[in-house]
Amino acid sequence: MIMYETLMGMSGEKCYTLTADKPADMYVDDQKVTIVYPSGNSLDILRSLVMQAINMLMLKKKLTVADVHEEITQGNGARTDRLMAVIRKLPGVTFDRRPRVLYYESG
Repeated sequence: MIMYETLMGMSGEKCYTLTADKPADMYVDDQKVTIVYPSGNSLDILRSLVMQAINMLMLKKKLTVADVHEEITQGNGARTDRLMAVIRKLPGVTFDRRPRVLYYESG
């Protein structure tokens, strides 16, 4: 899908959490997005989870923390925050900090 390819082109860039703008580097390949924190620790987010979030956002035009936390990351808070930080980077995506929500506006 084009949106994931767009993310692949952003590999090596920073992504920021929605609420606190906490930075981390993101590295994107065909299989996953790897988040590398300033501490050196890392977190992998499988491509299938990223695609599920992108598809949900494009369909509903809105993606909440609850959507991601309950339906995609199965309650993994760190993965929820970083997945939303990655999706935030995509063109056409805007967000609100409180409540943490992503919006998609095509065209």
